[in-house]
This record gives sequence, C-alpha cells and structure tokens, in this order.
Amino acid sequence: MKLSSVKLRQEVFQSDAYKIIDWMEDEEVTKYLNERQNVGKSIRQVIYRLNMPILTHVFNQNGSFFMITTNQEESIGFLRLVPKERGAEIVVVIGEKEIWGKGLGPNAIIEGLKHAFFEWRVNEVIAKIRYDNVRSIKAFEKVGFTRDRELAREIQYSICMKRFLEMVA
Repeated sequence: MKLSSVKLRQEVFQSDAYKIIDWMEDEEVTKYLNERQNVGKSIRQVIYRLNMPILTHVFNQNGSFFMITTNQEESIGFLRLVPKERGAEIVVVIGEKEIWGKGLGPNAIIEGLKHAFFEWRVNEVIAKIRYDNVRSIKAFEKVGFTRDRELAREIQYSICMKRFLEMVA
C-alpha cells in the first residue's frame, strides 16, 4: 500500500470521533500535544449528547479541522488550523502509530498549508513544537518551516506564503 500521499477531509464522522478518542487516550500519541486532560471524555460526551452521524460542526469551532486520510479514505490522523493575529497556527497529529515515519506528516502539512494560503489567504503559518519532539521538527523543517523563536516549552516555526510557493514550484 502506497502511503506517502494523503488527503484532508473536512467532514468528521462519528467513526472518526471514536478514532480521535483512541488517539487522545494514547500517551504515545499525545506526548507532545498541548491538549487538555480528558479530551477523549469530552468528545465521548458530545457524541452521546448529539447522537449524529456527522460531527463536523463540533470540530470546526475556533478554526478548521480536517481528518487526514489515505488514498483508501481511511482516517490516520487530524489537522487543525487556528486563526492567529498574523495568520494561522497548524497542528498535525498522525494517530496511527504503525505508520509513523512513512512521510505522511510532511504531506499532511503541505495539504494544510494549501488550505491556509489559498482558502484562508493568510500570509504566514506557524507551528509550535516541543523541543523534544524530533519527529515533528524534522517534518516541519522538511516542508520549509524555519525556526522563528524559542518559547518556554516549545519552539515556534513559521513559513510565509512566498517561501511555500517557492518550495512547491
């Protein structure tokens, strides 16, 4: 199975929400995330309360939320774009651990950047990555993000539209 290409799907189905719960309750997956505790429990409560097959509207509050899928339409992670003062912040999670290291993260990042730059029309996208999250640092640097500034627990990386267009041209 060729895994390197991914797609972003904006619809979030109930089955996706259950996958997200599994990922958010896995310490290896959430080790570097800034998600609050009990996020899985919160999602579970929403599923039970709403009892709807599509939960897109719930996940798209405060930005745009996408399921990262393979060519087989299988959900393998999620990507979130959050509006910021100077552009957008991107968060990428590949939840399926058995496919880590297969180049899916950088491809998901590129797809997210296309949305941020061409749909949202922002000029800059940032990513805040913990110092010890070597895999994410490599993925974002591979796509063209550069170290912007050092924060208390993380490094802020950024890429502007001009640099992105040069990279994909």
